[in-house]
Amino acid sequence: MADQCIQHLLQEHRAAEEILAALDALLDSVERERGWTRDRGDTFARVQRFIANDWLLHECKEDAILFPALVGFLPSDVGPLDVLRGEFASITAEAGRLAQAGAALAPGDAPPKSFQNFLRAGRAFGQLLRDHIYKEDRVLFPMVARYLPAEKDAELLAAMTVCCPPGKCAGA
Repeated sequence: MADQCIQHLLQEHRAAEEILAALDALLDSVERERGWTRDRGDTFARVQRFIANDWLLHECKEDAILFPALVGFLPSDVGPLDVLRGEFASITAEAGRLAQAGAALAPGDAPPKSFQNFLRAGRAFGQLLRDHIYKEDRVLFPMVARYLPAEKDAELLAAMTVCCPPGKCAGA
């Protein structure tokens, strides 16, 4: 069983789940008591930094390094890889809506509709990301660990370890 590259990606999933927990706490706080405080702004900024840096790099590792290596035993235009790539686009779109909704709150005294938009965008983003992680953790990664040769696993891990910045990966 080859799973070093999968373990690397799973660690990144756990980090994403920690950020999602922080986002959930922020959303719950905003839902209970409307208003934008410095602490809420700091938490939101942390979530945004994670999305812009860590999550986009994670997507890059999967899309430009892992997925092409799987084409030998999984089709890229249908099935799990196609679904997961489609989810990348949806996650990115929801992240954009979340950023926009959060920016509308940052100035301070925002109308109730702005809070509703923020809550809706935050919950939608969180659910999409959780669903995506679930599919990879429970379906894709176990398949990869079973069928990926050990030498290819080591090669993929090395590529992921030195992966380029978001938007600069080959194939991204």
